[in-house]
Amino acid sequence: MFKFFKELLSAAKEGVREAKEELAEEAELDKAKEQQINSKDTLNNIPYEEQFGTALGAAFRVIVFGDWFTVFGSAGDDGTYPAHLYQFGTYPKQAEYRDELVKLLKRDFAIADTESCLQILAAYFNLLGIRTGETALEGREDQIDSGSWDISKPGVDALAITVSSHITTAAADVGYLPKSAALDILKKLSSYARLHFKDWHTFSEKFLEGEHHVGLNNKIGKSYLKRYVGYLREKIGSPWNNIDWNTQPVQDRVLSAIAWTFQAKSYHSSQEFDADVAEYQRDILGDRAKWDANEIVVDAPEIELCYMCWIKGMEDLNPNEVLMDDKEEAFDEDNGEDGYFQVDICARIQASNGKNFTALDLLYQMEKQLIGKELGDHIFFEGLDRVENHSGDTPLYFISFGS
Repeated sequence: MFKFFKELLSAAKEGVREAKEELAEEAELDKAKEQQINSKDTLNNIPYEEQFGTALGAAFRVIVFGDWFTVFGSAGDDGTYPAHLYQFGTYPKQAEYRDELVKLLKRDFAIADTESCLQILAAYFNLLGIRTGETALEGREDQIDSGSWDISKPGVDALAITVSSHITTAAADVGYLPKSAALDILKKLSSYARLHFKDWHTFSEKFLEGEHHVGLNNKIGKSYLKRYVGYLREKIGSPWNNIDWNTQPVQDRVLSAIAWTFQAKSYHSSQEFDADVAEYQRDILGDRAKWDANEIVVDAPEIELCYMCWIKGMEDLNPNEVLMDDKEEAFDEDNGEDGYFQVDICARIQASNGKNFTALDLLYQMEKQLIGKELGDHIFFEGLDRVENHSGDTPLYFISFGS
């Protein structure tokens, strides 16, 4: 399926020859044009998620466009920022490269239209175990050759992410996928990547290791691939040097599309809890169910989580909880009913992976946090609201309950 580098050496030699013939007479014009197209200022108008999702496939995307990452200026660094490594579907020169991308998609992946594109992407999603809900891949059960793509081997997952990103952006460039559908797919890939890798360097190391195990390229192709990855790590204008691995847009509302009821049930594991939440989404929301346990919903290693509930006394507080009310006022008899007192509590919780909260991690920790608390009729979860003007370094959220 994948022939990306089989013609690489001859293409590189041809590029060098053509460069020598044309570079002298077009140098000034081309440089001015590239500087205008690839100015860093233009990156400010590209959404972070689009930049990150596109950059996941940069190791393959550079080959198509023949920019300074490949044969031109490889001995130096002209400081440009190639737009096509940060965005797709609307970048300069998109029309110029459309025919080339059509040819490569067909040759390398047997993709010739929307249906074949969705089949291949679904196969990679299923290989990685990424849920396809809320994407154009939803419900597809296509599979890839697990013999060649052994997901248990180190780095194969990073390689599959890179291939999927490249296919997604190229398919949108040529019109096989609407940009909105491509962004939904890239969002899932990005969440998976952030969950399993800590930075661009680690991701690229695993990518090279995965390529070795899958064996996409011959010896020459491998050496060129390593060289491209080196450029992506070093060049000033590389997206890997300009896009923060962990930065995500601040979300004012978190998990607002998730249905759940807090019933003070003790779970033995997060897997057991995950199964109940997934079933609850299907029962309550049907086709509108949007549960993705691995989606990163808060990109911070720690948050403060506040909520209103009824307790009998300070002994009902967990070690990581503090009372937000004045103690004497909170437990005044005028504030009590049947031995319970309405209070506001704030808990500090940490992400299980030490980096960020997935949907499952956050909701499961909330479930455990509320064990022993009386919620009255307000047991229905309606999402988290971020406190925008919070002065602390740790993000602060309030749990919204419904009845």
